[in-house]
Amino acid sequence: MVEVVPSLLVNTREEFLQRFDLVASHVDRVQWDIMDGIFVDNTTFSDPLVLDEIDKLGYNPPPKIEADLMVSDPANWIERLHHPGVEQLIFHVESSKDWEPIFAQARAIGFTIGLAAEPETPLAGYEKILEKVDRFQAMGGQSGFGGQKFNPAVLETIKKVRSRFPNLPISVDIGVNAETAPAMLAAGVTILVAGSAIFKAEDVPNAIESLRNGRPSTTS
Repeated sequence: MVEVVPSLLVNTREEFLQRFDLVASHVDRVQWDIMDGIFVDNTTFSDPLVLDEIDKLGYNPPPKIEADLMVSDPANWIERLHHPGVEQLIFHVESSKDWEPIFAQARAIGFTIGLAAEPETPLAGYEKILEKVDRFQAMGGQSGFGGQKFNPAVLETIKKVRSRFPNLPISVDIGVNAETAPAMLAAGVTILVAGSAIFKAEDVPNAIESLRNGRPSTTS
């Protein structure tokens, strides 16, 4: 069964905790969208101190967090996100030209590493980098805003990555819903990262199950 990871694209601490609490009983991981307003044309709530507040929600254990770093200086966030609850950092390939020291710093702390790429970024420019990461995240639209339609051209990139790296976990973020998910899974995706499809649904647990099963939600 495919893994579903809710994305937390929020503007306040309260919204972060409310959405985390809403999905915590239904998933193993959540993805925190961190945007600095420079790498992308949007900013989000990104105070790492909120990580200490998750324990107060009473989950034992709570879902792990992966941080999607849509920022211009990704190395600056590695130490800031050093917390037992944060498992993986997802770096955007367009945000740096020298990944070796960044990856080394992240791994020294204990993070696993994901690499994300925009739809228009040629695979040839980062295919070798994929040999050094634990996951590939294909962006289904332009990073920075949720609720976008999925760009189907991304499926070809996913197919090529899956052919080249048969065992690499592959996720899609942006445009993920129960209608678009089947084509993503057929192309080789193993992780569905969804925001609007989950948090705008009338029944959040059902929306998550709909994504896992690749069927439309009956209440959204």
